[in-house]
Amino acid sequence: VSIGLSQAVTDAAVQHTSAANLEHLNHSLSALPTIRAQLAKMSLDLATTRAYIDQTAARIAEPAEDTVLHVLGVKAAANDAALRITDTAMRVCGGAAFSEHLQVERYFRDARAGHVMAPTADVLYDFYGKAITGQPLF
Repeated sequence: VSIGLSQAVTDAAVQHTSAANLEHLNHSLSALPTIRAQLAKMSLDLATTRAYIDQTAARIAEPAEDTVLHVLGVKAAANDAALRITDTAMRVCGGAAFSEHLQVERYFRDARAGHVMAPTADVLYDFYGKAITGQPLF
């Protein structure tokens, strides 16, 4: 779910900033270096998350000693990325982010819901911490 939210909100932000024209400057929002940098960070965060999900899926297909560690971490990491990406999308889209036609606000809200759905990120990070310190998970 988190990766889908992240991809959708990144696409929406790129589309909006490329199409939104700043009339007083006679160019789009995406012509601003600061906006492009934020879009790049969103895209890189998404790519990193996707790579971790792919790595975890490969470990599930061919289990290794650290497979459980990655399974514990991937939901929390993907959701944290969705939180960062949706927050950035809200900022780069500005007031238009609250418009229903962009759906950025909805992705922002949904990413936050994922953070508190069981198992919560805090619980997953605790399990991950136990795993890397050699403590029993339960």
